[in-house]
Amino acid sequence: MMFPEGGNFTERRRRRAIGWLNRTGQVRRAARARRQRHVLPPRMEGSLAALSGAGDAGAAVAFVAHTGLDRIDSPARLWQSIPLRTAVRATWWSVPNHAIPAGDQARESWLTDQWSRVDAWIAQEWNRPAPTPPATP
Repeated sequence: MMFPEGGNFTERRRRRAIGWLNRTGQVRRAARARRQRHVLPPRMEGSLAALSGAGDAGAAVAFVAHTGLDRIDSPARLWQSIPLRTAVRATWWSVPNHAIPAGDQARESWLTDQWSRVDAWIAQEWNRPAPTPPATP
């Protein structure tokens, strides 16, 4: 298991990651990250190393996207959020090993596309009305 983005999403982390991409000359990745409003940009070096290791083992790659835990960004917020008062929604999909492209450049493009899919799903869920919680007995 890995977090391609390196940690949980916060708007502050997102801004810092975009700034770092710009400072290191990765202008195209920074522009893409600005368009993705709900995820941090993936850290390619670690992600590519993990994909290489997974490929050597013949492993599939699974992606998970979720909403409802978005505002839990610290241990204090976690404790304040119990019991959960929001619906947690999730989706996932897997990509078999044989469908993962070979080579770092192709894998970077593929991971970026998968990450755009995560961002789009979260955006869609944010715009969906929240379900009514069940009444407590």
